[in-house]
Amino acid sequence: MNEVRKYYNEHVEQEDKRLDGHPFEIPVTMHFVKRYLNPGDLIFDVACGTGRYAARLLDKGYFVGLNDLSDENIRLVKKRLNTHRNLVFIENSDALESEHWGQHDWDGILILGPLYHMISKEKRLKLLKCAKEHLKPGGYVFSAFMTRIGALIYGVKHNPQGILVPDGAKKLWDTGTDDRFVEATEHFTQAYFSHPEEVNPLMEKAGLEPVHLAGAEGFFGERFELFHSLDRKLKKAWMDFVIAHCEDPHMVQQSKHLLSVARKPL
Repeated sequence: MNEVRKYYNEHVEQEDKRLDGHPFEIPVTMHFVKRYLNPGDLIFDVACGTGRYAARLLDKGYFVGLNDLSDENIRLVKKRLNTHRNLVFIENSDALESEHWGQHDWDGILILGPLYHMISKEKRLKLLKCAKEHLKPGGYVFSAFMTRIGALIYGVKHNPQGILVPDGAKKLWDTGTDDRFVEATEHFTQAYFSHPEEVNPLMEKAGLEPVHLAGAEGFFGERFELFHSLDRKLKKAWMDFVIAHCEDPHMVQQSKHLLSVARKPL
């Protein structure tokens, strides 16, 4: 994970602004969080990034603990959130090495980044099983995945020559990871890109019950300039449309990011 830590340490400002440019992820995720969790519930935001989700959750009355492996992300998180009355902890650690997993039986756990930076399926399963172990019975895991089709669209925009090398676009499509396509671009690093049909079986293998699989952006994935060109009224209408249809398989197939909602059995 040293490469991932280095990347996020060097791109903290860009990552903090990314969710402004990619405006669907937070609203779609919060749509499901608010459906299943109530203010006052305990949430562990695993690999919290710069704390954009945590800030929303804290302000809505949830109690939130956060960790992240990036020193620079945690520096910004502390600056942003350290005095919030509902803050449980802020910790600089790898997702699997947090000392706070067992601090509570969590009502909800957010895993909105680390799974697509774990190249091996075994490591992704290990993190999901860890989350299941430390959830309350009936608690929820909200997990993010990045899609192979989204990676192809991104790669075509930023590194189209990656189609010419065997460890580029072709390797990504066949295996979910690459050496000289998406990974060769300035604004991304080592990652595993999933097909949507991989997600629910992964949850089941971790002992979780899949509840929802949603496309975070629908057809706006990697086409955010279309959304940002609209006026306020149209933006709201399109946002409502995407949220209303985010579980439609056609929307899931078009999305860059997927959101899985899975439950620990009672």
